Formats: sequence, C-alpha cells, structure tokens
Amino acid sequence: MVINKKELSARIKLGIMLISLVLIALVVASLIFSWSKNHLLEYVLVGVYVLFMAFVFIKNYNYLYYNSDGPKIIIRYIPLSPLTAGNYSIEIPRRDFVRAELKTSFFGLKKNLIVYVRSAQGVAKFKPVSLSILSKKEINEILNELSNIND
Repeated sequence: MVINKKELSARIKLGIMLISLVLIALVVASLIFSWSKNHLLEYVLVGVYVLFMAFVFIKNYNYLYYNSDGPKIIIRYIPLSPLTAGNYSIEIPRRDFVRAELKTSFFGLKKNLIVYVRSAQGVAKFKPVSLSILSKKEINEILNELSNIND
C-alpha cells in the first residue's frame, strides 16, 4: 500500500503562509491607517492568529509518504509547521518490524504512530510520526496492514 499526501501537504503549507501574510498585512494596515482608535481590531486579529497557529502546532501536520509494497516499510515525513525543518525517513526491513501503535493526544486532535523494531540491543522505538494529515480510513488501513505484517 502506498500513501502519498504531497498535494494536501502543499495546500496546508500554502494556506498557513497565506493566512499569516494576510493577517499580518491587516494588522499593519490597521496600525498605519488607524482603522480602530482603541486598537481593538488589532487585538482581535492577533488573537485569531495566535489561536490559528496554536491549532497548527497542536495538530503537527507532516507531509507523509508511506510505502509497504516492497521488502521494506518506508515512512517519509516532513514537518509543515513554520520554523521547523528537516526531512525524515524510517526504513524498516519487514523481518525486523515488531509492532506499531497509535497514540492520540490533545482531545484526539494529534495522532502519532509509534513503530517498534528489532535491533541488536533489543526492541527499539522510533520517534513518533504525526498522522494528523491522514483521514480515519487511511489511519485504519495503515494500522491494519502493519498489524498483519508479522502474522
């Protein structure tokens, strides 16, 4: 099974940048042209922006590429949040895969996949991968496929 969220992640990244630019431009224009005398408009816009960015950071969106069709399970992900960088990849030979589990937090808004593999020192746990960009159906498909690997 292959899941590639390239288009959706590009739309999310562009949306984050566009909303940021529009809200910042509105605040600056309001301050320059004095649209509100007591700066209530600026406070509201900054509050909306802070709530929006808190939601983005809580969800922890990632570009996600998942492929389990070959001899390896490949999970590649790139964080979409502002001020984060890095391209991460997890490649696991099927024979070394132990199990995977889904952890949810922040009232179910954040979904993380934790993968366990067999190593020379015992069972190792990979850093959690955020699956917030996936639908419930896609998350269930990944979990079902990963649970059937060792059967």
